[in-house]
Amino acid sequence: MNTFTGIGSYKGEVFTDSGLRFMQVDLPKVGNKGNDIPIYVVPNKAAGETFDAFAPGARLLLNGRLYPSRQDYKMYFVPNAPLQVVTTNLTLNKVTLAGGFVNPEFVDNLGLLKFTLMCSAPAQTLLNHTWDDSLSFRMESWGDDAKRIQMLGHKGRQMVLEGILRYSTWQTPDGQQRGGYSVRTRAGLYQFFGKKKTEAAPSTAPVDIKLPEGTNLTRRPMNEIPKKESTVVKTSGEDALPF
Repeated sequence: MNTFTGIGSYKGEVFTDSGLRFMQVDLPKVGNKGNDIPIYVVPNKAAGETFDAFAPGARLLLNGRLYPSRQDYKMYFVPNAPLQVVTTNLTLNKVTLAGGFVNPEFVDNLGLLKFTLMCSAPAQTLLNHTWDDSLSFRMESWGDDAKRIQMLGHKGRQMVLEGILRYSTWQTPDGQQRGGYSVRTRAGLYQFFGKKKTEAAPSTAPVDIKLPEGTNLTRRPMNEIPKKESTVVKTSGEDALPF
């Protein structure tokens, strides 16, 4: 599962070095930290004639799938419905993902859990994504949710969650600007499937038992072990009862 619903502002057309054309839509930043979230809309039949239908500044409702790129580190969006103009001040940023849980890293002093969710998605030739590829989403969770997810999650265990798309920028030591996307889990809106971590099985190693000196342990055949005879107490008459 990989779905996204959000409302953002249309910034205009963006062209790649190879000449591919996308629509840049910026979602409002989440919270006091972070930045506005640029996503790049892929033209397809579901979106319709959207590239020439809107002027920069239009607020658009998006429904579709997210495709994080490993080549240029941008977040691409593939619509599954036509883009629509929103005239209210409503904000919306909802990501629903399902996939395999990997690479947990807990930052104890912050109460932050970072991990990766590997999700499958339909092939997208324009993005060089095939059915055999997995989409890699960087995840973050905080506080009690972080502790619970760390406790329940292990490599490869399946997870479904609802979260919020975020974007942060930083400057490298050589002065270049970098940006990265993450999905923050929403409190309590997650569920694991499959087996938990298996506990260690009881040891089957032989136990070294020390016996007093002179003790003789001789294995006797079963037919030589005397059987315990039952005791019968007879009473007078026909009411003899065995005990």
